[in-house]
Amino acid sequence: MKRPRIGKVRYINCEPVYSGIEEGAVAAVCDLVAGTPAELNRMLARGDLDISVVSSVAYAQAPGHFRLLPDLAIACDGAVGSVLCVSRVAPERLGGEQVLITSESLTSVYLLRLLLERGYGVRPVYRHGEVPETLPPDVAAGLLIGDPALRAGHARRYPHQLDLGHAWQELTGLPFVFALWAVREDFYRDFPEKTRELHRALLASKAYSLGRVEALSAAVHGRVGIPEAACLHYFRKQLSFDLTPRHLEGLERFLASPELDGLVARPVPWRFVERE
Repeated sequence: MKRPRIGKVRYINCEPVYSGIEEGAVAAVCDLVAGTPAELNRMLARGDLDISVVSSVAYAQAPGHFRLLPDLAIACDGAVGSVLCVSRVAPERLGGEQVLITSESLTSVYLLRLLLERGYGVRPVYRHGEVPETLPPDVAAGLLIGDPALRAGHARRYPHQLDLGHAWQELTGLPFVFALWAVREDFYRDFPEKTRELHRALLASKAYSLGRVEALSAAVHGRVGIPEAACLHYFRKQLSFDLTPRHLEGLERFLASPELDGLVARPVPWRFVERE
C-alpha cells in the first residue's frame, strides 16, 4: 500500500500530538502534511489525505464520509489563547461594525457569530478574508486563530480581546472542541489495522510530548514569537487534546445551536474507529 498521508495543522497547537513522531521517538510509517485548518478540511474531503485533524463543523457536515479517532481532539475548558477576536471597541458595541473573519477556520467563525449574537446581542457586518495581525483601519475587529492569535494575545495590541474558549465556557459551562482527528471511511474500510496502528502512534506521540512539554515549549516558542513561559502555559493550561464524554457534550451543544441550522447533520452521529 502507499504511505498514508496524515494532515497536521501548521500552528503549534498540533505539536503535542505530532512531535513524538517527528522526532522519531514514536514509530509511524506515514507522511505528515501541514496546512491551515481549512486546507486540511478540503484535502481530507478530496482524498488527498487519509487521516487528518479536521474542523468539528467539517466533520458534522459529512459524518458518513469519516470515522473519528478516539481520545484525540483540539479542545479547551476555558480560555484557549489561540482563538481570539481582537477589537478596537468592546464586544457589546460591535453591532453594525465591520468584523474581519478568517477563511482559515470554519468552526471558529461560527462560534464567534454565536457568541457575539447570543452572548452580546450584536450583529456585526462580517467580512471574509485574510486577517492581518495589524487590522485594517476600516474594520473594528478581527478573528485570529493559531500562532497569530497567540502573538496578539501576548502583545495586547488592541484594547479588547475576546477569547472564544473562555466566552463559550462562560455561556455554557462546558468545554469547546475546535477540531477532531478523522480517517476517511474508504481508507478505514480498506486498511482497518493500518488505521488502528496509526491511531496508536498518534496517542503514543501525544503521551510522549505531554510528558516532556517543557522541552517542547523551549523548542517551538521562538517560532511563534512568544516567551517560553507563555508557550508552556498554553500547552499545560489552555489546550486539551482529550475527547471525553464532557467534551462531546460541549460539542453537541454547539452543533445543535440554531446558528448552524441547515449546515450540519442533526443529530451528528459519533462514528469512531473500532478498538481492537
